[in-house]
Amino acid sequence: MSEFANGRIPESRLVALGSGRDADGTWKHLAPPGTAARWNWLRATGRAKYGVTLRVTPGWNLFRPLDIQFLYRRRLGIMAAQPGFSSHGGVFRGRDCMAIDVQNWGDLAPGNSFTAWARFVALCRLAGFQVDFVKPRETWHIGDFDPWKVPAAAKDFRINSIRVRGQEESDMPIIIVQRADAKLAKGLFDTTTGKLRREISKSENNLYRAAQKTDPAAVIYATVSDKDYAVLRG
Repeated sequence: MSEFANGRIPESRLVALGSGRDADGTWKHLAPPGTAARWNWLRATGRAKYGVTLRVTPGWNLFRPLDIQFLYRRRLGIMAAQPGFSSHGGVFRGRDCMAIDVQNWGDLAPGNSFTAWARFVALCRLAGFQVDFVKPRETWHIGDFDPWKVPAAAKDFRINSIRVRGQEESDMPIIIVQRADAKLAKGLFDTTTGKLRREISKSENNLYRAAQKTDPAAVIYATVSDKDYAVLRG
């Protein structure tokens, strides 16, 4: 559990990801180191797979200091969290948490919100972010519930792109998820549900690996923790 109360994290403990100005003055995008690493992975993967660079919504829409929480509450009423209880403050419902408001997730599939959402959910879950955890629902709002833990050398997420013969060019990439501590356990990720569709056999996995040598392209191998693998398996 963080040593800091909601909205009270010193700026010196956070990573600066951006800044700007609006009617309230200067705002900053500040993140705990683990959240910064996951966000950078998410952006890089979205750019590599779909040509889209995801953006944090301008304003205090990453870490939100307590005084800004009061400001937003006055302006937005109940649409903003009660000051001291915001998921942007570093603690949420008794757990470490850092929320990010993502401005342009719909660009992952322009004109097709269903596909854009499916892609966004898949990317977020593989990166370690949670979606749909606040009410009323905010599709742009994602949360990191382990914000201070930096993936070891940012290698908790290992991505290799390969192609499977016969995959249509317009299809979503096939995503194979494997457990970090038990690499023989692998599952086929379903981007429409955000869960594993089923586990694959060793022989199936060998076919995917063999395809890499003859027809390079669009299967993602992602390594996640045993805990995250259990969540994805449902």
